[in-house]
Amino acid sequence: MNEELKNDMVDETITNEKKADCCTHKRFNIFRILNLLTIAGVIALFILFFLPKKNKIDTTPPKTIGNVTFAFVNTDTILAHYDYVLDVQVELANYEKSLQNQYTTTVSAFQKEYDDYIKRATAGLLTLDQQKKTEETLGKKQQSIGELESRLAQQLQEEKLKRNMEVHDSIVSNITRYNKNKNYTFIFEKSYGGSLLFANTGLEITSDILQSLNEEYSELQKKNKSEK
Repeated sequence: MNEELKNDMVDETITNEKKADCCTHKRFNIFRILNLLTIAGVIALFILFFLPKKNKIDTTPPKTIGNVTFAFVNTDTILAHYDYVLDVQVELANYEKSLQNQYTTTVSAFQKEYDDYIKRATAGLLTLDQQKKTEETLGKKQQSIGELESRLAQQLQEEKLKRNMEVHDSIVSNITRYNKNKNYTFIFEKSYGGSLLFANTGLEITSDILQSLNEEYSELQKKNKSEK
């Protein structure tokens, strides 16, 4: 092989190596760019999903439905300051006390009778037949005391339910009369733990209803006193 041919082969080899290096370098650059783009995408996702977001104020105006109007009454306030409710609470407390006195009197009488039996039986003043009959009588009375306790508890529960319904009806009736002039489409109840979680205070009519309730109750009391 002559010298000129050898030189041409060397030059061609060098040229091919340079082309290979160039291709390798280009592939390396492409891979690096892709890696950078991937890292940038991960960072963007991290920012979007993991960093705390700023609260945006919703400036969208509230939706309305035709001419529908709303108002609400805070029943916690009503029940705390409605004079009728306060009087009902006193009356229920007195009623409960009277039932308790009735029960206590019955129990005390039974206890006295039982203690007297124990003393007489211990002193040997009763025959076995008399003891048996007395114990049967005391057993029946003890059972009746248990029945009395259940009956009185039921009476108290029924009275509380009755009076609470009277209070509720008086409030609803008052609101109905109040709304004849206001013409609200809906009047909601707001209370602690209730289903209405939020309402604009500009829609509250509690003070108006409370004033009207107390005025009506005051007039009713005056009327009842004059009729006696």
